[in-house]
Amino acid sequence: MSRYFQKRFVGFFRRILLITSFLIFYVRELFVSSIMLARDIFRRRQAYNHGIVKIEIELKSDLALLAFINLLSMTPGSLSLDLSPDKRFIYVHTMYLEDVDRFKRDLKIKFEQRIKAIFE
Repeated sequence: MSRYFQKRFVGFFRRILLITSFLIFYVRELFVSSIMLARDIFRRRQAYNHGIVKIEIELKSDLALLAFINLLSMTPGSLSLDLSPDKRFIYVHTMYLEDVDRFKRDLKIKFEQRIKAIFE
């Protein structure tokens, strides 16, 4: 097998592994956030701490941006509101905002970095 095909073969399986690990991660996140939301719905006193956060994003590809925005919106308790015209910032509404910096850091590490590894 030539070096070119060997490199493409390894790259293909690396991407498959990244996608698979991201899907497992996302299903787990979806399950946990759904349980949290259901728990809060059935409580007499809601523990919501709503907020809108402006997050700087580093994703360049339109496909990566689309994946990031859609995955955020599919997660219970969060909603992507707007993308800045220059595609550098996203506005996210969350029901569970305790610490703005922690929320931003979690989104960067949990979602953006993983999506960047897959799409860019």
